Amino acid sequence: MEIYPLYSTNLSGIRTDYTAPQYQSGFMTRNSNPNYTIKATGKGEVSVKPDQSTVLLGTVVEDLRVQNAQSQNAIISNKMIDSLKSIGIKQDEIETNSYTIDRIVEYHDSQQIFKGYRVSHIFRVIVKELANVGKVIDVAVENGANEVRNLSFELSNPDPYYQEALQKATLNAKTNAENIAKSLGLSINRIPIWIAEEGIQIVRPLSSLTMTAAAFSGPTTPIQEGQIKITASVQAMFNYVGY
Repeated sequence: MEIYPLYSTNLSGIRTDYTAPQYQSGFMTRNSNPNYTIKATGKGEVSVKPDQSTVLLGTVVEDLRVQNAQSQNAIISNKMIDSLKSIGIKQDEIETNSYTIDRIVEYHDSQQIFKGYRVSHIFRVIVKELANVGKVIDVAVENGANEVRNLSFELSNPDPYYQEALQKATLNAKTNAENIAKSLGLSINRIPIWIAEEGIQIVRPLSSLTMTAAAFSGPTTPIQEGQIKITASVQAMFNYVGY
């Protein structure tokens, strides 16, 4: 059996959808008859616990002078990074997500009043020990972070789980085709004459956690991860025999 994927699958996104292809005679086997076929869709799902998380942590500083805001932000950001390294976060698990400088203005009686500059430096931090997610957030905040958002849970390598879901989807398509044929008093050839990967969906647990406060005291922030669901779908075409 040959499998003809519609497109190569990119697992980096939360959701990727494909459009089913038009059937072409080139996909048929020599002995197949396109006038006696059953088309079926199959779906397969795998649920698995995440093995890492990512969170955006950073510092926002305002000052009348842009140089002062930049300097203060750099000092706090370096302190935050050093504190994260001290609890086991590696250098390559911390990367800049965004760095922005904005003018702050207010409007009074239709007049623009300049209030200074806002410098924001946000880092994307990968946490590979899920039990330490709350600790990472707390340590960052205690050391100057005043922006915490977009906490999500991920798989470091989703490929094996997607392949498992794809196998389930293929078997499900065959079962669906057999049930259709059986309801009509027919039987299908067990090997499909055409099969294509139709789509992939990865649903990750996503926290709405957003914090803009300065340092706080208390117990470690409790974080609970859910499960990641990976769904694959295929379309397959089978010859049938009967009458």
